Amino acid sequence: MTTLLERNAEFITSRRGFAIFIASVLVSLALIRVYLFPGVGGDDGEQLVFSQYFSWGYQIRNPPMITWMLMGIQSVLGPSVLSVVALRTVILLVIYYLSYRLTWTLCDDKRLAALSAGSLLLVFYMGWNTIHGFSHSALVTAFNLAALLAVIELRRHTSPRRLIILGAVLGLGLMAKYSFAIFAVALFASAMADKELRRRLISPWLAVGFLLTLPVLVPQFQWLIDHVPTGHLTRADIGAGMEADFSLWDHVRRGFKGVLRLFVSMIGFLLPLWVFLAAVFWKALRYPPDILPDNAATLSLLRRMLIILVGLAAAGIVAVQSDRLRSHYMFVLIPFVPYFFVRFGGAFRVQDIQRFAAVVSLAGVALVGSLIGKYAIEPVVCGHCEDHIPYDTFAQQIREAGFRQGTIFAYFHRDPLAGNFRVRFPDSRIVSAKHPTIVPPRRHAPGQCLIIWPVRGAVEPKSATIRTANKSPLQTNLAKDHPSTIISANLPPYGTKPHQLEFVLLNKGAGECR
Repeated sequence: MTTLLERNAEFITSRRGFAIFIASVLVSLALIRVYLFPGVGGDDGEQLVFSQYFSWGYQIRNPPMITWMLMGIQSVLGPSVLSVVALRTVILLVIYYLSYRLTWTLCDDKRLAALSAGSLLLVFYMGWNTIHGFSHSALVTAFNLAALLAVIELRRHTSPRRLIILGAVLGLGLMAKYSFAIFAVALFASAMADKELRRRLISPWLAVGFLLTLPVLVPQFQWLIDHVPTGHLTRADIGAGMEADFSLWDHVRRGFKGVLRLFVSMIGFLLPLWVFLAAVFWKALRYPPDILPDNAATLSLLRRMLIILVGLAAAGIVAVQSDRLRSHYMFVLIPFVPYFFVRFGGAFRVQDIQRFAAVVSLAGVALVGSLIGKYAIEPVVCGHCEDHIPYDTFAQQIREAGFRQGTIFAYFHRDPLAGNFRVRFPDSRIVSAKHPTIVPPRRHAPGQCLIIWPVRGAVEPKSATIRTANKSPLQTNLAKDHPSTIISANLPPYGTKPHQLEFVLLNKGAGECR
């Protein structure tokens, strides 16, 4: 057993071995996701809908960079599940590379760099959830790591090129996810407290890099301003029965609850990683090593940045009176995983490194096995199997019903139909009821109109779908009791659980749905 642990640690902590290991895990997960599961979830489905045409914006809560990147991938792979999964896999590979590079830059120890980057597999939201979604969060994590790495490298070596790159990363990071602004503010506020960094960052070359991104930033933010809803709520709008919401006690209670949820979310996000770190490296935690002079400044930078980030988040929660923070908002903590390995790595024993290398290796195997297990077990126990819905079978039945091409208006609850039918009908225009104002230009002459929804979904899904289609820019003007057709198909792999969809097919179209 000892020999096996030694060989595994020797392989996985080498630069080449770690690259092979991470690439093998991520590519295996991607192939299983593409070839076993016929459907995609809501986040991926939205991107398949958005990527039908170029726009400076698609939704207010997220910028469009991930959509633009998907459009580039689709120019080669077409509108497919493969294109979505391939893009996310590339982003994840970049995250693991940057995490490796960041730790290596901080401590000049390839073993710790490999363990630090590999430990991200033990973060549930990174290791498992990014297989199925969170594309914006993954992309902004890559920019967070890139910005932090650029600042730390500037402390060691400065040049106009490095400053220009940092400025460009700061600008483009805003196109990945708007929350990047909070990370950038915390990073710069922390860096400005460092005399050496402050001297190097105050440079016109940094501004040059940022200015290079303005041709993208300006029109995108103009789009955002044009689409932000206007108006405000008053007490009269809310009603006398809600007066208690304006009491001081209610503000204090909600703010305290929100801040408490912030800390719970931070702890929850890093599960189960911190449990394994505490179990394997408990002696290093109990007897931490002295901080090396070369690492003192950068570790202080990271500590200050974490404090500022938590402070900004807490202040924002209190200001907006939000208590809806969730653990999956905490991707911003990923850059702090290297901190642990740099701060305590000097006290790691050889056997501890070997044991944790084994944990990382087993995590990769477990992720691949769990995804296969999800395919085999989920259809037996799930109430809503969105990844297993046999869209190819449904598409064939729709073609047999007479649909050739035109416009498809699809409801979003509970099945993300729009993006999945984009894959099956690439020559048709797809409009989602979740984003009914996003109506791509026609790719063809006026054709048929297909309105489709899940039989089990929203309350009265048929009337909800038709009502939304009537109010959308498509202006279908259909009666809520218009004749419809129900189709059914069995979920793979066992074919014992049926799933149903319902649709209206208008051969001559309706309104702008044609």
